[in-house]
Parts: sequence; C-alpha cells; structure tokens
Amino acid sequence: MTDAQTLSNGEKSRKGREVKNEVEKILNAMYDRGLILQVKPKENFSHRDYDYPKQFNCDFIVETIDNKFILIRASNSYRSDRAKIWFYDFLGIQQFSKFAGEIVASILLVPDSEEENSEFNTARENVKRGYFFSPATHWLTFSEINEFFENYCSEVEELLDDSDQESTTEYRTIDAIESYTRTFSAQLDQVSEKTGSYYGRSGNKFEKFLAKELNEPNNLAAYKSGEKSCFEYDRVLAAITADLGIKSEEIQFLEATDTITKLRNGGSPKTDLVLHIYTYAHKHYQANMSVKNTTSTRVSCHDYQAKDFARVIAPNDSQFNKVVETFQECASWRNYDEMMAEQQFDTDAVLNHYMKKIIEWAVTGKHDTEHLIDESTQIADYLFTRNANTGACKVQSCASYIEELNSNVGNSRGAPFSWTYPSKRRGQRIQLKMPISLPQE
Repeated sequence: MTDAQTLSNGEKSRKGREVKNEVEKILNAMYDRGLILQVKPKENFSHRDYDYPKQFNCDFIVETIDNKFILIRASNSYRSDRAKIWFYDFLGIQQFSKFAGEIVASILLVPDSEEENSEFNTARENVKRGYFFSPATHWLTFSEINEFFENYCSEVEELLDDSDQESTTEYRTIDAIESYTRTFSAQLDQVSEKTGSYYGRSGNKFEKFLAKELNEPNNLAAYKSGEKSCFEYDRVLAAITADLGIKSEEIQFLEATDTITKLRNGGSPKTDLVLHIYTYAHKHYQANMSVKNTTSTRVSCHDYQAKDFARVIAPNDSQFNKVVETFQECASWRNYDEMMAEQQFDTDAVLNHYMKKIIEWAVTGKHDTEHLIDESTQIADYLFTRNANTGACKVQSCASYIEELNSNVGNSRGAPFSWTYPSKRRGQRIQLKMPISLPQE
C-alpha cells in the first residue's frame, strides 16, 4: 500500500469516527432531555435461533419513548459493495432480533459530502421510486439526520407537554362498557400512581393495548358469537367491517400492528395502527387508523415548519408562502395581522383556496410525497376517537371526517384548525389543532 493510500484511508477513517461521534452527541443529548429511553452504541446481535453473539451489527440502537427502535449504520462514504453488508445487518436485525417487528426506522447515514456522490444519489433515488429494494428505510446525510431528530424531538416534547395538562384526569368506566371483560380504562385504573410521563405515553399505551386485543383470537371468537369480551375491540371491528361490507362470519383472522415506519423526515405518519382482515374467501382488507385517546375537544394533529407547508401545499404560490412564513414568525393571528397590515392581499382567501388540501394532509398524511416512504401504511383512512375520561369510542372514515372539517372552512381565520406553535418552538414551527367530537357513549 502506498503512502498516499494509507493517508487516504486514514482520512476516511477519521471522517467516519467524526460522524459517529456527532451522532452519539445528538442521541445522548436527547436521552438527557428524556426524549428517548435508551441509546446503545456499537451493538452486536445474535440470530434469535442461534448462539453466535455477533451475527449482526449496528452502530446505534435507539429506543424511543413508545418502546420502538431506530437502527443507525454510519459510514464515511457510500459504496454499493459495502452497502450490501449494511443491508445484511439491517435485514437480520429486522427479521431475527428479539425486537423484530418493533423497528420504525433503519437509517443508513453518510457525510454531507456524499451528496456529490452520483452512486449514492442514484441508489437513493431508485429506492425512493420503488425500483431498488433496501432494508434501510432512511438514506440520510448528516444534515438530514439532524432534521430527522429535530422532528422527532418536537413531537415528543409536545406529547409530554400535553401529558402535563391532562395529568389530573380521573379515568373511569361508563355504565355502557362496565359489563365488558377488558377495557383500557379498567387497565389504567389498576395503576395506583399516574405521573406526567405516564400520561404522556398513555396514548401509546392505548395503541399497544388495542393492537394486542385485535390480535387476540379469543376476541374474534367472542365477537362472532355475540359475546362481550373487549369493548374497544368490538367498536373497531363493528365500524370497519360495516364500512368495508364484511360479514362477521366471513372473517378468518386479524393481524394488527402499531409499528409504523417513520416518515423520511423523522416525523410520525398519521397512521397509528394498521389492521389486516383476512376472510375465508382468501380476501384481504386493510384499515389504517389514526388513533386519538384524549379528554380534549381540540387535539394537536400537525406540526411542521413553514417551508414544509409551502413545499407540500403550494410551492409556486408566493402569497401562500408569505402567509405561512409570516405566521410562523408571528406565532399568532393577532401578531400576524399587525405585521401584515400594509400588505395588499386577502389572507383568508389565500388560505381557503388551499384548505381542503391542508385538511387532507393534516388528517391522512396525503400529498407529502417527498417524505412518505410507504403510502400503503402511512396514509390513514380511519379515525378512531376514544374519550379518555369515559371510555366511549367511535370509528369513522377519514373521508367523512374531512367532509365535516370542510364544512367549517372560512368560519374564522385558518378554520377549521386552530393555528399555533409547539410550546418550545415559537417562531420555528407551525402547529395545527383540529376539533374532535368526543364520543359520550
């Protein structure tokens, strides 16, 4: 090996260590702030059916606050032959680790300089358009992983802030569901002390509860025979089978998961739970549910930067771009009106023109083609609403809910949403809150 090759390899190794060190700093800072549960650097894994302890390798394993996992493999450059090693490790951990089925992102990370690497760009574009298979769900540069975790942190901070506001809620079970063997309310009532962080994750706990119950064969047998086993299960299945035209006796089995791949930018998709229904006639039906377990009649539903509103909704409309950029800076309509007093265009007209598209994006996740990785699972088509104070539930199609919201467009500035900002990110992001009609029985 020549001296030049030695120096070149040494420089590559140094850059690789720098990238990993910077990622570790980001992750440790998130851990210190309570935004992730655990971070493990340089972890080896065995195949769950074999004793060899170093079958698969990952540079970082991140456990999120909802007990999901993010895998990260970092390198100083991209080469297609080396990528096959990463793919082997990703695929092995995804399929054969003890937490297989709980992974929401597998990140292949390279330095920003690789944006000039045509081999990397071509491969990433082939993955994005569905031409090339990749166990790495996210192909990111170092700048992009900063944005990935920025979006993740914003969502978690808001979740924990919402938990503080609801931490005094007393959960109880209404008469209509007291005869059921299992309900989520009854499960919560067994917990003697409920802290803010507990409530912050109660939405996630409910999604896990619902996925577990939907996967329980005994619940399906009870449902088909008309017995009462799990209240939430019965409400979900009754509503979705009615909408899809499926008779209960036709159902062979169900599969449900609350593990949904993160969006390309690190945000959570609108789908919280995917339900698969299989019939004896060998037909398959799928329902992607957005789940709201809340005591509030207005819930946070959308948290993005102004640049994302412009990119997704109207990238070529300078007036719309001005509206969202100015609102983000002002953080309220009152401040916005003061700043825009000299402007000569109608803000309401600009917003109303695009409101249907904004509603569809906020409710289902449609239209953000740049950040959607798997449209078949990430776009929601049903809204499951649970009154966390009473236990009452309802399920409706997102299409019908969007019609309800559309009827309120134009009633006030930015309607049907309340426009605000995440509590710790004033001037940095826009948050939309949507009205929720809480079921009472």
